[in-house]
Amino acid sequence: MWKPTTKLDRRVVIVRVMALVLVTLSLMLAAFLYGRSQSPAGLPEQDRESVALFAEALNTVRQDYVDQEDVDASEQTYGAIRGMIDSLGDEGHTRFLTPEEVEESREAISSTYVGIGIRLQNKDEEVVIASSMDGSPAEEAGIESGDVLIAVDGESVKPEEFEEIGDRVRGPEGTSVDLAVLRDEDEQEFTVERAELEVPTSSWSIIPGTDIAYLRLSSFSENSASKLEGTVLEAREAGAERFILDLRENPGGLVSQATEVAAQFLPAGDVVYIRRDADDNEEETTIPEGNEPLDAPLVVLVNEGSSSSAEIVAGALRDNGRAKVVGETTFGTGTVLDEFPLSDGSAILLGIAEWLTPNGDSIRGSGIEPDIEVELEEEQEPRTPDETEDLTQEEIFEEDAQLQRAFEVLQEQE
Repeated sequence: MWKPTTKLDRRVVIVRVMALVLVTLSLMLAAFLYGRSQSPAGLPEQDRESVALFAEALNTVRQDYVDQEDVDASEQTYGAIRGMIDSLGDEGHTRFLTPEEVEESREAISSTYVGIGIRLQNKDEEVVIASSMDGSPAEEAGIESGDVLIAVDGESVKPEEFEEIGDRVRGPEGTSVDLAVLRDEDEQEFTVERAELEVPTSSWSIIPGTDIAYLRLSSFSENSASKLEGTVLEAREAGAERFILDLRENPGGLVSQATEVAAQFLPAGDVVYIRRDADDNEEETTIPEGNEPLDAPLVVLVNEGSSSSAEIVAGALRDNGRAKVVGETTFGTGTVLDEFPLSDGSAILLGIAEWLTPNGDSIRGSGIEPDIEVELEEEQEPRTPDETEDLTQEEIFEEDAQLQRAFEVLQEQE
């Protein structure tokens, strides 16, 4: 039914049109300003000169380099970004990631990954399968600990290419990989299908003849804290009353998981770490009220492979007097990372703040110093809790002087 237009109706229409025009103009202005901020013209004079210098160098290479087939624009850009990041000096932490490395980084902090479930080890100039995960495709195929890997998909492996070998074994879920191994000098071949696997971030075993549980936390990925909590509960139900927390070779991960792990051992109000930003403002992260931690003797194991969140936990337990730290000085990753995605899917992991231990110690570049310093003896190769289940106490300590010293520290607390 037709209805005559009133003055009120016309005013409403005019207001709506004006509002739409204002929104459109605001969006156009925002887009313009963003474009300026992302273009050389929006940069400070010093930075514009740097960008112009890079463009000059790039143009020279593209015009005059003898082998033009090797001139790859994206590789040159990535190389320039890496050089800029490396100049910051935050070695091992702040870094540039290609789109492929971004995906790998996200997988690393996930509680699952796609693979066949083996852990490789470079030993005596051979690539050895140190262990296969329980229930994994590798275990079901018959691959055993101690097998020497000699080929992947028909191509031989070399110990000096150790990191690349892992990439060759990994692949998309549902695809297969062919492995050739030596077992007692007998060559055997396996075809193993890759699958999505749960990351075994936490494991435990009881040191034979004692009430001491050997706990291993391998990373601070998603749900690591809850997995450790479950591990501690299992160990206590098995009779454990004292604990060794092994953070050796733990590369860290999510800082939120570090706080949750520390909360399992520290009472409410204790400081986990202090965050200091670029303006020297400091903020404490503390254990929340109502927290009920494990009240049992504890020793922490660290080495130079312990970094990031592993150092946060070790520092928190040491400075709050909760545990002795045994082993070697840690890596010294003292910055808090934030990810800044770039337009092509690559990203910069940038240290945006520094973290300090509860006592206010900066560990950036210097690491966490253990209360009791112990180095592994030559030829020693520590075993994971899963690998110690069928060993005697003497056999365990024969391979791991650091674990033995941690055990002795707990014995001294009786």
